[in-house]
Amino acid sequence: MSGKNEDVFILSNGHISPAYYSAMARSGYFPVSELATFRKLHSRLQGHPATMEKLPGVRIATGSLGQGLSAATGIALSKKLEKDQHTVFCLMGDGELEEGQVWEAAMYIGGHQINNIIGIVDYNKKQIDGATDDVLPLGDLRAKFEAFGWVVTEMNGNDMEDVVTTMQKVK
Repeated sequence: MSGKNEDVFILSNGHISPAYYSAMARSGYFPVSELATFRKLHSRLQGHPATMEKLPGVRIATGSLGQGLSAATGIALSKKLEKDQHTVFCLMGDGELEEGQVWEAAMYIGGHQINNIIGIVDYNKKQIDGATDDVLPLGDLRAKFEAFGWVVTEMNGNDMEDVVTTMQKVK
């Protein structure tokens, strides 16, 4: 699972699997034509990525919100033990930041200065139950992550040039 000698991406908010599968297919992990089987019986492309589907590039089953950053932390630590210089990326939804496990992992990463992990928050201020501010206000996310020792950078996730530039900068 550690993806020895390669960067690793963990999709914590597995419910955005259609976007993930689309990016994976267009990156050559499987044929683009397989996208037409999404959520069909016996398809590898289910509503949440799962390892039992044997889909290349899927490292862990995701969908239980809040677990991705903890898994990414374990992978980042294993890379350090193996002297692997590659990076672990973890994409989380802002709604899942209501899960305590996220903050335990964030505190551990900052407290142990684990510098080969990049946490990305899709801060769209929406979740399944409505606006995050209506369900449970997140407050100043930047200040929260910085309080745990993180270096925080913001980007426009809808501007691919900004995403690429920012990822190159923080990596």
